[in-house]
Amino acid sequence: MSKNYHALIGCLLTVVFSYWISQILPVQGQPSLTAPKSCQIGIYVTSLRDLIPADKSFTATFWIWSMCPSDTLKPLENLKIFNSKEVNTNYRRTTPSKNLSELFLAHKNLFWSEQEISTTIYYNWDTRNYPFDRHDLQIILEETQLDASKFVQIPDFANTSYQKELDLEGWEITNFKISQENFPYQTGFGRPSKKQEITNRSRLIVSIKIKRKNKVSFFKLSAGLYGAVALSILALLIDEYFGARMGIFVGTLFSVLVNMETATSDLGSGNTVTLLDSIHIVAMLYIFVAAILLVYTRFLSETEQDSRYLMRRIAVPVLGGSFTIFNIVIIGYAVIMG
Repeated sequence: MSKNYHALIGCLLTVVFSYWISQILPVQGQPSLTAPKSCQIGIYVTSLRDLIPADKSFTATFWIWSMCPSDTLKPLENLKIFNSKEVNTNYRRTTPSKNLSELFLAHKNLFWSEQEISTTIYYNWDTRNYPFDRHDLQIILEETQLDASKFVQIPDFANTSYQKELDLEGWEITNFKISQENFPYQTGFGRPSKKQEITNRSRLIVSIKIKRKNKVSFFKLSAGLYGAVALSILALLIDEYFGARMGIFVGTLFSVLVNMETATSDLGSGNTVTLLDSIHIVAMLYIFVAAILLVYTRFLSETEQDSRYLMRRIAVPVLGGSFTIFNIVIIGYAVIMG
């Protein structure tokens, strides 16, 4: 009994000691626990243009700079602009400088670099709540050579900004910030020396939140629509023969369809239902209802019944009032949701 007890104690001690050894000693093949190298990077946006939803993109011009403790680190050369359609670099220089910053205190000298970049970036504009839409335009700068265990970007929060006099063509900036994240790729990119299945890359994200300031285009796209609905409802009050009044409905319905195609083309919203689409669809429904009422008045006239009371006291007020209330509700919802 005593021998069995001592054997059990020995097994337990062996297991505990083995677990302790496995925790304090590095496992072969795992990355080093040393801190990754880093450089401070900042951006100053000088131009933001071509904010056209139909093109599904926007264009930005900005100065970007880096401050590194070693001349072997060249983050500006290794940057990739995520989702960029076109990139043009206009100027680049590197200058050694005395370290007067609060970063890299162990280094007396730093290496400061700057570059001007103009890029067109893909962006899927969400115009469902146009003209009350708000957007978050992002410039994402990713390190392409080293993973996040070896190199991490540090945002220059103090100096990153944008030109306050930017002409945004009917838009205004509501928020501007820079942040850093380590983005995970679910692959080791096939490198034989890399056993891990996830690769993290350091990213800088410049977020520019904007909202539409100019609402004139909405009224241009919707004026014909509201005119067509009003004309269709008022046609119920006209004491003309059936054919002439039915021609009004055909014309107004055609104008609403054309107007809807124009709005869809301008907004590039062929795959989504926008605020304007909803108003157009309901407008066509109201025109159909008005046309049905016109057919009904013809039936009443053939049976020598007076339809003027039905049209003037019931149909026209109900159609006009309900369409107005619908627009107030749906536009108010778009204003809140943005």
